[in-house]
Amino acid sequence: MKYIFIVIVLLIIWFIFMYNGLVRKKNYIKEAWSSIDVQLKRKTNVLTNLVDTIKMQTKYESETLEKIVGMRAQMLSGKKDEAMDANDKVSKMIPSIMAISESYPELKSNQSYLHLMEDIKNVEDKIAYARTRYNMTVVDYNTAIQSFPTSIFAKMLGYTDEKAYEISDVEREYSDNLRISEL
Repeated sequence: MKYIFIVIVLLIIWFIFMYNGLVRKKNYIKEAWSSIDVQLKRKTNVLTNLVDTIKMQTKYESETLEKIVGMRAQMLSGKKDEAMDANDKVSKMIPSIMAISESYPELKSNQSYLHLMEDIKNVEDKIAYARTRYNMTVVDYNTAIQSFPTSIFAKMLGYTDEKAYEISDVEREYSDNLRISEL
């Protein structure tokens, strides 16, 4: 009887440690996502300022600004999937925004434009870092809830896989081109 009690106590302690570990990993994911969220907000502000600067220097169509403002709302929605998708769409627009400077030489010498382009490069680097950190926490969490015996308790408690933040091939190419243009 004494040994059964000890085994039950040990199982309860073990369950508590597993549960707390899962809670901790889930909170790490939330914290890592908040880092991405902050950078996405910063990116939308920089892009809005960039488009405004371009509009002041050129006869740039407002359609792109409207698209960015629309994507801005999705990036700030707080929903991971929407924010990831909107970031991808906005990143696809950036090369066309950058190409405008080729048609307007005065834009290339505008200090606000140059500063904002540098800000875009910086925020893209910070998003890449935050995305890497987020994906590492997601992999750690997913591994924990898929590993035996934790997987049994994770399913009982309703823990499900988290989605990693993958970037599209277009965004990857854009990011690579940003780094190449810096060299």
